[in-house]
Amino acid sequence: MDKFVEEVLIEYVKEQHLDRKKRAEIVISEFCSNQPPMSITIYRGHKETPVVRPGLWYSATTDINIAANEFAGKHCCIFIIHLMEVPCIDVNRYIGDKIGDKKDEKEIIFLGGGKFYKNNNLTEEGYLELEMNEMKQRMFECWYSLFKLPSTTQTKMVRNNVERALSIIHPDEYEFITDIDDIITGDNTVLSDEEKQQVLNEITRRKARGGKKRTTSLKNTKQNRKKSKKSKKRRFKCKKM
Repeated sequence: MDKFVEEVLIEYVKEQHLDRKKRAEIVISEFCSNQPPMSITIYRGHKETPVVRPGLWYSATTDINIAANEFAGKHCCIFIIHLMEVPCIDVNRYIGDKIGDKKDEKEIIFLGGGKFYKNNNLTEEGYLELEMNEMKQRMFECWYSLFKLPSTTQTKMVRNNVERALSIIHPDEYEFITDIDDIITGDNTVLSDEEKQQVLNEITRRKARGGKKRTTSLKNTKQNRKKSKKSKKRRFKCKKM
């Protein structure tokens, strides 16, 4: 860990102060962005505001009691936050032996720029309000992700568009398709670059597998061969007579 980053992080944790001259907020954000993504449940306490405002990064704790007793207000609020593959700084891991009793806060800093959702499918933004706890504090649960996962409906639409495009493009055209810009369906279907890439991948796979699909089944081919042999035998017998 860089000495300057360490100094900034210690000053923030111990003094709850972000030195503008040291660009402390940005320094911590950049350091956080380089940390390995984590999928863990953490807790954040607010004294008044029932939402988490946008920021370069956020502070939370792995202990719900600390969030409730030390950071939440009398009636507001505790957030149960499920991180989904989000870069985090485990404060105690880096500077736990240099921050005194602040170590007891079990602080986790996680990267900003994402969104909070009401469900783990990430289909609805916001916070799911739960029943108040024994201390009459408002409770919220949410899932936080830097990237929105595609919904089942979106996935199905993409698959349908790709299959439709493949049904329209004739196998004779495969040899001329080497880039997504070559994907032209000729109908009113508008494909995204992602969909075009999937079409290109499938065409490339088909070309590697043998190119054009057979229009005649193997069964029909065998039948035709048998008919051809019988026909030749008849012609040979006629000539002999």
